[in-house]
Amino acid sequence: MKIGIDARVLQGVRRGQGQYVYYLVKNLIEIDKKNEYFLFYNGFNKKEFVFEENAPNLRQVWCRIPGTVLGLSWPAVSFPPVELFTGSTDVFHNTINFNFTHYTPIPCRGKMVATFHGMTDPADIWGKYDLKRINRWFNIIAERASKIIVVSKSVKEDLLSRIDIPQEKIKVVYCGVGEEFKPENEKSSVDAVLSKYGLSGKRYILYVGAAEKNKNIKGLLEAFLKIRNNSRFKDVYLVLAGKIDPDYRKLIEYSKTLGIEQKVIFTDYIEHSDLPMVYNGAEVFILPTFNEWFGIPLLEAMSCGVPVAASNCRGIPEVVGDAGILFNPHNIEEMSKVLSGVLENKPLQLELKEKGFKRARDFSWKKTAENTLEVYLEAAGK
Repeated sequence: MKIGIDARVLQGVRRGQGQYVYYLVKNLIEIDKKNEYFLFYNGFNKKEFVFEENAPNLRQVWCRIPGTVLGLSWPAVSFPPVELFTGSTDVFHNTINFNFTHYTPIPCRGKMVATFHGMTDPADIWGKYDLKRINRWFNIIAERASKIIVVSKSVKEDLLSRIDIPQEKIKVVYCGVGEEFKPENEKSSVDAVLSKYGLSGKRYILYVGAAEKNKNIKGLLEAFLKIRNNSRFKDVYLVLAGKIDPDYRKLIEYSKTLGIEQKVIFTDYIEHSDLPMVYNGAEVFILPTFNEWFGIPLLEAMSCGVPVAASNCRGIPEVVGDAGILFNPHNIEEMSKVLSGVLENKPLQLELKEKGFKRARDFSWKKTAENTLEVYLEAAGK
């Protein structure tokens, strides 16, 4: 069987859906030697492929037609189909939600599989957007996709609220966590990485991710301000690990307005190979988002033995279970009290670490790949 996969999201900095696609492909080509995989990239200027080209069951294809052209022709006339570049496929996997960078879904002649990751209010992501184009994405996958993968039960509910589709076409396949995320007992190894980001020797609360309005980092800064007013936490820093973009620049200015800029560290983008050590150095990891459909950083933190505090919204309870402390993200006082409680309670920290280890073991990218392969086979009638 020949399986095509939309890999365009791998061309930039990997986060969220990019992590999903990377680890899915990595594990598929390791566990499945029977089928052939074709990765589709595009852009006028060809870049290096993400995966090495010596895997016998993997072929990577670069389409040099700009996305601006494909973004007009695909929705209007469903042309060109992806098979003009990859060759014939039995199944083609549209791996990411609609967005304004990578126009999806890509038309195909074979059976289509689509992944829906859940969608926050578009105004919180893009500011300006065309709702008709977004709705067209949902209509196409409803009509064309033989199977739709969703990354949590909460996402399934979101999808069913948007389109009329038989439930048997939907399969919940959870994301996983990379094996590189684990406790590091060598303090010198941790410090060597932390020193790159100005974190060595510091106590810190850690957030990893982007800074769109939906992520509620403004609320996190306000909760941290309340913690800073407690003398017991004068030596605690808040570390915000994400690429410095316009959203993060606004938060840098807001931290100055609050008078806490000396205790908030904006790391900018952290190399993926460094992330496990940055997690290892944290006293608590926090995910304060208003809407989160899965939350891969939750698994990464738990796998590294970091106590987790997170909002009680959407898919987070589904992922965390009883292995973290949950709070109302709209309640700054509650968020602050949860963070303070974890920071000062060593027995609670140990309890959350042990529960986190156990919970994270329920998720793996290998399992994600195995379940996704089952979906491909079902879509192809095999």
